[in-house]
Amino acid sequence: MDLEKLKELQLEIARKVDLRDRYNFSEIKYVIGVDQTFLGEKIISCAVKFEFPELKEIERNFSVDRVTFPYIPGYLMFREGDPAVKAVEKLISEKTVIIVDGSGIAHPRKCGLATYIAIKTDTPSIGVTKKRLFGEIEGEGEVRAVRDAGRVIGYALVGCKNCREIFISPGSFISPETALEVIRACMRGKLPLPIKIAHEFGQQLKKSIN
Repeated sequence: MDLEKLKELQLEIARKVDLRDRYNFSEIKYVIGVDQTFLGEKIISCAVKFEFPELKEIERNFSVDRVTFPYIPGYLMFREGDPAVKAVEKLISEKTVIIVDGSGIAHPRKCGLATYIAIKTDTPSIGVTKKRLFGEIEGEGEVRAVRDAGRVIGYALVGCKNCREIFISPGSFISPETALEVIRACMRGKLPLPIKIAHEFGQQLKKSIN
């Protein structure tokens, strides 16, 4: 496996990233939560679509694919990217934002899973993780900036009392500030509701898929 070649592919995708808002916050009509789980050599990719900002569920989809790439931190887009796109693309409509359980530009090569999905689907996306993958955290309080070389690439957010913080970064076609605003509107407890429901969907499917 040529990791240098894979790095170049990530850098090529990262050059396509646009952090300008395709939609203003008030224009967003739908959000789609994307989460993935593994069952042996299979990857189950789940996508659940909600009206925004009401967060009323309206549709869901999933795909089951065979794992073809090993687990290597920083290269998850090659393991999970295409299966996630397969699950989410059928749910995308106008003024949709995808919320991904994975990093956006807060990644060593500015190309996390959420970035890959955004570029492949030409749809604004936001990455949300439970651990910081990249960047320096600054400030204090409920919301703290995550920076790289002084530039804001995302935010750390404590979504509820006694909750651990989560890390938010845009994938593409949305600014860090609007990404934060969307995630705050989606928070229900520890995690954004779209990701929480997509995760629960995956756990349900694991019980019925052999």
